[in-house]
Amino acid sequence: MMSLRRWIVFILSLQDLQGENKLVNLVEEWEVLEEYAGEKLGFYQILDCDGKIEVRVSTGKLGFRREFERADDPELTRILSFCKKRRFIRVSENIRDEAFFK
Repeated sequence: MMSLRRWIVFILSLQDLQGENKLVNLVEEWEVLEEYAGEKLGFYQILDCDGKIEVRVSTGKLGFRREFERADDPELTRILSFCKKRRFIRVSENIRDEAFFK
């Protein structure tokens, strides 16, 4: 039996092959995404942007991104704790499907 996460990833991959354009609606307040997330599968990414830390989080059709000056910023700590607690998947980078396998 295929796990729910693998099934969702499979469906999303299938949609990409079918040419669907997927958009994420960005929200400015972390609390909005936190409340919306419920039990949805989510993804997050941590990027280094000219010495600042940028965090990006998406779940469903909503996304959130913000830059932080310091790694010990309380809001950044709260966001990362939420992502880990909810078992969101950490994304390291993006690559098009056709370029993944050579």
